[in-house]
Amino acid sequence: MKIKFAVFACLLAAGVARAGDPVASGLPAGYSFSEYSGPAAVGEGLVDTSNVAFFIDERSVAGIKSWYVFFDPERTQSLTATFTFDTAIVDVLDTKASLDASNATYGIDVDGDGVFDDYGTSLLIAPERGDATTWSVGGNTVSVDWLTADPGDHIRVLTLASAVPEPETWALLVAGVAALAWRARRTTVPRASRR
Repeated sequence: MKIKFAVFACLLAAGVARAGDPVASGLPAGYSFSEYSGPAAVGEGLVDTSNVAFFIDERSVAGIKSWYVFFDPERTQSLTATFTFDTAIVDVLDTKASLDASNATYGIDVDGDGVFDDYGTSLLIAPERGDATTWSVGGNTVSVDWLTADPGDHIRVLTLASAVPEPETWALLVAGVAALAWRARRTTVPRASRR
């Protein structure tokens, strides 16, 4: 039992780390980027917050982590920014159909009231023609150049759920597990009796 616990502790310490929150760069002066936890459902034009781009830390499913990123200003505003994620991007969902279809899989109870009513399905939820959303599979940035009006522009960024450990971390993990196995063998093999 002690050995199993020690191996588990080594795995935790090895750094299969949870991805950190995304960060934004290149925002217009006076703009900010923060986590959304408000009571208004996203995707219905009810957030109405000027100069603030938001993200929602959504679920991880089958090794894929979801981040909902949106900009829903009170009046028409433009947004240029680059959002950087800790782990590699697998896909970016940027159409109404793909956002609506993935809500049940990745969506969360944003306001914590116990009712899953936090995502709307407005006709104009996704970036429109003329808006640019640039990213690449395996990269870790999404750049946007949006002209946004109600209900805002919304995307869902799917990344790997955890950071891949560095080679040095794997080496440390293997050495730790080998040492534990050696110690376990040494304590369970009876010593020859001395005469």
